[in-house]
Amino acid sequence: MEAGKITFARLCYEELLRTKERDSIGLLAEKRLHGLLKRWILDNATCHEKKVPGRDGKLTRFEADILTPAGDIYEIQTGKLYPLRRKVTFYMEETDFRLTVVHPLIGQKWISWMDPATGEVSVRKKSPLHETPLRALGELKPFLDYLGSPRFSLCLPLLEVDEYRLLDGWSRDKKRGSHRYELMPMALLDTCILQKKEDYLALFPTAAPETFTAKEFGKLTHLRGYDLYDVLFVFEGLGAVEKCGTKGRAALYRRLI
Repeated sequence: MEAGKITFARLCYEELLRTKERDSIGLLAEKRLHGLLKRWILDNATCHEKKVPGRDGKLTRFEADILTPAGDIYEIQTGKLYPLRRKVTFYMEETDFRLTVVHPLIGQKWISWMDPATGEVSVRKKSPLHETPLRALGELKPFLDYLGSPRFSLCLPLLEVDEYRLLDGWSRDKKRGSHRYELMPMALLDTCILQKKEDYLALFPTAAPETFTAKEFGKLTHLRGYDLYDVLFVFEGLGAVEKCGTKGRAALYRRLI
């Protein structure tokens, strides 16, 4: 784990130097982070952006972010996982490769505000918001059939980042509705690997009561909206919970683990 953190820190430093040399501030953040993670996983460009063969050996239209000589595919998705559904289905149903989906999470974020007229940048402040592996679990809803398969893994790098935002929003302080100008990864805080069914079930909160509603589960986990219901759907599919009636007008869940 420490070796991974050191490698990530080195790559972040190299990226920062490239940014200064090429005046590339404002580069699409997802593209920058995607490239950095690709090098962190395997710093060998000959294995990047490779066409994937089917079981008959013929190359297909699908291109993997990383395809190793050992038969491992890595797909890096910095945004929502749903757009990967076709690729994942193909890899799992039409090939014998092992697949790891890499989905970075923001574990700690520092925000600086930039005046678009003057270029003046505020002192960076720590954001109270952060992402968790539990929240990411809900994004696996389209891939529920593959959870626990020895050929499917989820890698969740937990990152520290610097975010620069423009003061161009609609609110009085110009922060609401503002646009991100830059996102710079700074450090790897931790890495969560989910492969076996037990790995996913370990994310279930131990403090959950025997029965609960979605609203009560949301208060416990700080999940809400689609994230909340998608996480419950995945836990239900994994056999961690089941619906057992209603409480008022709300569905009641029973924990099974």
